[in-house]
Amino acid sequence: MISISPVNLSNINSVNSKNKAVCRFSGADVSEIILKGDKALNENKYNEALNAYQQALDMAKEDVSINKKLGKAYYHLKDYNNAEANYKIYLSQNSQDAEAWIELGEAQRQKASYKDALESFKTALNIEPANDLARRSILETENNILACYSPDRAYQEKQVYSMQNLQKALKLAVDYLTPEYMKDIASVNIKFGETAAMGGTSNIAQYENWNNTITLSSSYKYAAPQVIAAYLVHESVHAKDNDPYTSVREEQDAYEIATKFWIKHSNGVQDPEMDYAADLYKQSPSALKNRVEEIYTLRDPDIAQTSPNHPPKKIFHFNKTNKNAATQSLKKYDYIA
Repeated sequence: MISISPVNLSNINSVNSKNKAVCRFSGADVSEIILKGDKALNENKYNEALNAYQQALDMAKEDVSINKKLGKAYYHLKDYNNAEANYKIYLSQNSQDAEAWIELGEAQRQKASYKDALESFKTALNIEPANDLARRSILETENNILACYSPDRAYQEKQVYSMQNLQKALKLAVDYLTPEYMKDIASVNIKFGETAAMGGTSNIAQYENWNNTITLSSSYKYAAPQVIAAYLVHESVHAKDNDPYTSVREEQDAYEIATKFWIKHSNGVQDPEMDYAADLYKQSPSALKNRVEEIYTLRDPDIAQTSPNHPPKKIFHFNKTNKNAATQSLKKYDYIA
């Protein structure tokens, strides 16, 4: 599963109300430049996003919401010092933004400033006690600190925690999926590990048809069981097909079943990715489907609309002599997210 959450910060006004007077400068509209940056960020064009946000900030220097966007662009460019500096400017005026504290903490953690990162994550958790990203970031950082003076112990503790966590998550997923469904995926291996990068961002989870394995990103070892289970449910749709193909329809089905699980079993846990999918689904099932199609078409413009086990059966066929056959656009994927 790749992220469907927009990377632009739509919950923060592009221009603060007190700064609306500076929205236009030298004939240019700051909000339009910010939207240009948001679009570039969503398309993983980080240098382009950075340039747009810097231009906007030059025109509206008092608008610290732009600093948050700059922080995100710098983070994706692995310039953690500038990411940290911009998040701090933003937080100086928006101290109750838990998301920004988490993003600041992650920039600090990436540059091995573990003590500072821990404080940032704890601040976020104090603001939003149910925020699982903040909670698991604290556990990850504490393990990083332990690894500095006792790497073997840190490794063992993380392994034990992640295996227990995976067992809890697997039970939640198995209890949710029907016995008939589980029968089809009983032989699938499940593990934490490194995942493939799609569009510049590592998958949260993926199905590997070539070795019949669902791999969850190692960065999710400390995630709540409900979060892990949602991704297991998602990847089970790909695993059940037992083929190396995916499609818009298949991804839509996978997101829908995972989102339904999340709505029913999140039990108050907050996760940015799953909460975003749930908000779309509650708005309307078609809103979620449209967002999934948008993201996967952006990731692969040639992705098929249907695949062997996710077709409108009346139009899907294996007619190799018909150039207009639905199968013509099918592509094999080593990793299906």
